[in-house]
Amino acid sequence: METIFIAGGGTGGHIFPSLCIAQEMKKENLQVVFLGTKRGMEEKLVKEAGFSLLFIRARGWDRKWGLSFLSMLGDNLVGFFQTGFYFLRYRPQALLGMGSYLSLLSALWARILGVPIYLHEQNIYPGLSNRVVSRWAKKIFVSAPETISYWKDKEMRIEITGNPLREEVVNWKGKREEARQKLGLEKDRETILVMGGSRGSEIINVNFLGTRDWLGKKGLQVIHITGEEGFQRTKEMAEKFPFPYLVYKFLPQPGVAYAAADLAIARAGANTVFELFWFELPAILIPYGEATDDHQLYNAQWLEKQGLARVIKEKDLTSSLLTEEMEKILISPPCVFSNLKGEYMQEAASRIAQTIIEELRGRKRIGRNRLSITP
Repeated sequence: METIFIAGGGTGGHIFPSLCIAQEMKKENLQVVFLGTKRGMEEKLVKEAGFSLLFIRARGWDRKWGLSFLSMLGDNLVGFFQTGFYFLRYRPQALLGMGSYLSLLSALWARILGVPIYLHEQNIYPGLSNRVVSRWAKKIFVSAPETISYWKDKEMRIEITGNPLREEVVNWKGKREEARQKLGLEKDRETILVMGGSRGSEIINVNFLGTRDWLGKKGLQVIHITGEEGFQRTKEMAEKFPFPYLVYKFLPQPGVAYAAADLAIARAGANTVFELFWFELPAILIPYGEATDDHQLYNAQWLEKQGLARVIKEKDLTSSLLTEEMEKILISPPCVFSNLKGEYMQEAASRIAQTIIEELRGRKRIGRNRLSITP
């Protein structure tokens, strides 16, 4: 049985798309093995999905000189040799890198051993690891056409697939009444979804709670995904509101929340942005200010260009500004005006998996017919 390594972890932004692709590969009798760390979300999510996970001692690149930089180098040196051991032991037929330092460590060994390298870039602006590894990659899968402009010398190896979306998310599109009923919300109230990414956002939580007077006057209802840190305080405040206010630490299957909402307030990770695009859900995006290479800002600006979002930089965020932007959207919601429609992402995982499998098996058509989707 052919073995594929998938490298990329830490946050849901890397893990959820990679699990979608892994499920498609599994259908074609491939053994998928993930490379990850014990600090990221992969330890829980990958194991729950039933895939093998090999741990590597590694962490993100610290670009500032000091003790932490030396410590990072030590960890990644250990991780480099661990990765080499795994490559020699499992002899993978291909590597799929999903970005992050794990992709870079794995790609170095793939390059040394002659293992074909494939990349998927979830973000609009490609991350440093993928920019480095792209010179060795056989194929680069990207989420949106705009990403090609950052790889002008590699257009022939780039395929626009979209960002793989989870089936349990995709299937909720167009089911507003069913979603509100499932969540116990009122059918006819306007609904706001608030979320701060897979780990939550304190600045979003605090500033949204600061709009409580306006929320009360408008008679809205709220779905608030707080993360671990802000859960208890938000829960206590929510109980005082005279309207439905649901609070969750984490919602592993957010499709029901997207379907129920009229407006989202969120970070701008790749998963979030492309899920919002799939649902054509108007949004106020607050990009994470410390994201590497400002990739969340690029994602947010992309959704804004599609006609679906307003962007507030983290440094500018206040409760009053948030109230003002919510008021504008609820009075006159934006809509998709670009030629790109979310449906092109529906088969992204299958398309990526099939491309890799065809190349591994001599471009023979196997299983389902090859998809042809042009956004």
